[in-house]
Amino acid sequence: MGTADRIERERQAKRTAILDAARELFVERGVEAVTLREVAQKIEYSTTAIYVHFKDKQDLIEQMCNEDFGKFAGALLAMRDIADPVERLDKLGEAYVQFALSMPRHYTLLFLTPATTRVPPDEADDPGFAGFALLLHTVEECIAQKRFRPEHTDANGLALAIWSFVHGLVSLLIVKGHHPHFRWKQPDELLALGSRPLMRGLLADPDAYFSRHEPRARAPGRRSPAASADAPHAPTRGRANGSRGPKRRGS
Repeated sequence: MGTADRIERERQAKRTAILDAARELFVERGVEAVTLREVAQKIEYSTTAIYVHFKDKQDLIEQMCNEDFGKFAGALLAMRDIADPVERLDKLGEAYVQFALSMPRHYTLLFLTPATTRVPPDEADDPGFAGFALLLHTVEECIAQKRFRPEHTDANGLALAIWSFVHGLVSLLIVKGHHPHFRWKQPDELLALGSRPLMRGLLADPDAYFSRHEPRARAPGRRSPAASADAPHAPTRGRANGSRGPKRRGS
């Protein structure tokens, strides 16, 4: 492998280290409270090194959010080839929970931190819209194929309600997942407990669907993401997701 490849790998590793450090600080203290100097100090880089990769703090925030939204959208878009829209809707919920609990800092920054990025005027240019667009399209298909009860015709309203349910679930697990007074079930159990009644209220023939799509039994001893070492309920502890990068100065 040539020198140019090595230099590019090192450049990307430093950029990733900067983003990981910034994400961790943003989640811990809030976006507005963190300076680029503090980001640089966290990974023992010079502040000048930050400006090699990002024009300013706003540029760093926007690039971070674009990349994180891209990862989030990718997790959901992996479900788009499921032919049955009702099954796709089910799987979108599972993919959403899996992403949020496996990348809690990413999710917290995207959805639990006050927005500081500009909203693109065209939704086609908004990386944060792709996941919702797939959800909306899936709900529209369910309505068009008469899979929902006839009174359920507001696709946008239904998509927002479904999103609100899943977002609320993962937000509680991220923020309160280790609260001693709650007896949390596994995330997949909680998702099923909430989504099954919701789906039964939406579907024109819920028994037909659930007779073919019963929740799978969990293997004995399987641990929930909320009990893993990278605990989603405590996104401010430990290392950020991804490599911290080499602890050295320079660009």
